[in-house]
Amino acid sequence: MPVVSVVIPAFNAEDSLAAAVASAQGQSLTDIEILIVDDASGDGTLALARRLAAGDPRVKAIAAGDNRGPAGARNLGIAHAKGDWIALLDADDAFEPGRLAALVGAARDCRADLLADNLLLEDEDGTVEPMLPPGEGANSAPLSAAQFLVGNLPDPAHPRKSYGFLKPLIRRGFLAEHALRYDEGLRFAEDFAFYLACYSAGARFYLVQQPLYRYRVRADSLTARHSTEDLRRLQQVDRMLLRDHAGAAEGAFLSALKRHKRSIDQRLYWRVVIDAVKRRAWLSALGASFKGWHVFTYVSAQLAGEAWRRAGRRLGSGRARTVET
Repeated sequence: MPVVSVVIPAFNAEDSLAAAVASAQGQSLTDIEILIVDDASGDGTLALARRLAAGDPRVKAIAAGDNRGPAGARNLGIAHAKGDWIALLDADDAFEPGRLAALVGAARDCRADLLADNLLLEDEDGTVEPMLPPGEGANSAPLSAAQFLVGNLPDPAHPRKSYGFLKPLIRRGFLAEHALRYDEGLRFAEDFAFYLACYSAGARFYLVQQPLYRYRVRADSLTARHSTEDLRRLQQVDRMLLRDHAGAAEGAFLSALKRHKRSIDQRLYWRVVIDAVKRRAWLSALGASFKGWHVFTYVSAQLAGEAWRRAGRRLGSGRARTVET
């Protein structure tokens, strides 16, 4: 049996898949399997996956048949996995060479069910920076559900930080014991919801500071272009957790969950306001603004900020014309 099953969901990833697979093949821990799950791509992704599998017995190509989204493709990969541990790898990302050996060793030492490393955020221009600021996750620190939720709240000091982006090593036995799978109704923040489901089942989640996962940030990624409906689904996840844990969870977790839901409410209804204004549906925009005091104050601040920015642009344009005259 392999030590690690690397699960790679792939949809129209012909241009990046080979590099992602190569980063898994090049690991210092060689006792692995690499499961490429083609999610009904419209390009040559499946043919490429089969060629890669033909060249390395550790690589297997799995065809989803129909498009199931990232959550469904991950579930299919997990269902085929035979390793003690599951490592998720997106088809446009990459592992640093010693990642799996380091994470398996750390996870065994602290008896983790999930253990995540820091991410190296790589922009399209090649700029690279760690997602987590110095000090977070040092020395295989345990990560509580409350800390995970707080790590997903907007942080002005670290605007690119979101614990939902983490790609932990996951103990396959833990998933089997609790019959855990991704929610296939989610195509945005499916990792976030899955990790919270693991917490609800009693997962021991640890975090290390070393950045060993190269996360490529693209302007057209699903994360970058989430829709109003995506945010509604995430709001539903929070509501479900609040319902299921009311009176049963620790105070810190419930407090963090309520803070997270307020943040999602604000982002969602701000998006609803924008969509309504574009349609000139003024009553709908007004109604969305009054979905609670926390929403009203947030939307008001956003509108004021937008008005200020537009006034500044007009003022700057007027000054430029004056100088030209």
